[in-house]
Amino acid sequence: MTAESGIRYRDYSVPYLVDETLREGIERTAFPISVDAKVALLKSMAAAGLRDFVVGCGPEEPLVWDRLHQAREAHELPADTRATFIILLNCWETAFAYFQSRQHHRQWIADTVFSFGMITYRQGEREFERAIEAFRSIGAVRFKASVLNNFRKGVSEQRYGEIRRQIDWAASLGVEIIRINDSVGSLQPHVTQWLCSKLVKDYPRLVFCLHAHNDNGLALANTLQAIHSGFQMVEGALAGFGNRSGIAPLEQVVKLCKANNITLGSCEVDLDKLIDAAHQCEDTFLQLPSVYRPVSGKLETLSNYGVLNIPDFLETQDEKSYFVNYVGLHPQTIRQALRHYSTAGLDVAAMADADLWPIVESLKVEMQASMKDIESHYRRVMGGVMDFYRVSTYTPRQLAQYAERWIVRGSAAHG
Repeated sequence: MTAESGIRYRDYSVPYLVDETLREGIERTAFPISVDAKVALLKSMAAAGLRDFVVGCGPEEPLVWDRLHQAREAHELPADTRATFIILLNCWETAFAYFQSRQHHRQWIADTVFSFGMITYRQGEREFERAIEAFRSIGAVRFKASVLNNFRKGVSEQRYGEIRRQIDWAASLGVEIIRINDSVGSLQPHVTQWLCSKLVKDYPRLVFCLHAHNDNGLALANTLQAIHSGFQMVEGALAGFGNRSGIAPLEQVVKLCKANNITLGSCEVDLDKLIDAAHQCEDTFLQLPSVYRPVSGKLETLSNYGVLNIPDFLETQDEKSYFVNYVGLHPQTIRQALRHYSTAGLDVAAMADADLWPIVESLKVEMQASMKDIESHYRRVMGGVMDFYRVSTYTPRQLAQYAERWIVRGSAAHG
């Protein structure tokens, strides 16, 4: 199905599917997740069919990058597994030093996409040019550049002109992939459609992706609108993990694309395995599970039982489990439960409502009486959880105090 404007909605392919969990997700968690845990998550994602991974950023030592290539050579990961590493211009020398010390792995470096962010940093001093030249000197050949944006006031012709200026600049340096970054998550789908369609028309030889943040809950919609409009790469993260409200949840993108016969990436993605990996991600990052998150919430398919369940009324045949809640208590709900679960051989069809209402009222009283203990238990559990996050998280003040003590001790030791 194709609209008159050239927008495509189904039956097409997007050649590149890139996972950001081990970069955006790692930046979002407050804890120093181990390399082993990251690699275990990487292997789960690869088993689900993902192949392209952003494995680090900025000042982070590329230890996951090391392990990805070691695992690939040991046949623990598919041979077509690929890495992207994000280089922020405000600290690029640190990243370069790490990779320079690894330049004996020439092929690993040549296979890696080096994605540059904050490209306007010190542009008068040619910082971007210097960084690209440095990485080329150690064998890098694949480059991506992010155009950072604050779209809170929409996209004016002036703003579009600045986006084009940065794209032209990056392309002149040999960059072939352009990442349009909705940096504060303020794009709306109709603006996304205008912007992405225009960019694809103006730059038919470049590969584009939209890095969509979810501050207004529109990351998924904007990601889909971008590929409908011709963008050739999807970026997202398991469970949507990323800075602030996160980015596009990959499992949601994959489910919707499957529903519309849109092929993503180079391999068939197993949605069930991807959902399992999203659950693993919550555990790995020590995050409270978003139990009703669409597609991958751990209790997302746990549904209210009985007369209130609209999908059951519509006979959708969705795979689900059930809970019984207060508002759903009704004679018909009891009949349904007896029909499905009773082992006493009761004649359920013969039971009148008048015989079942006393059961409804009795169970309502029992449920209400249990609420005091349930609420108390919940508050104890949540209090413990919030205490855990408070005592386990470093604050900027603690960082300053730690550095101050280190500096003062060093000064004292040197007289």
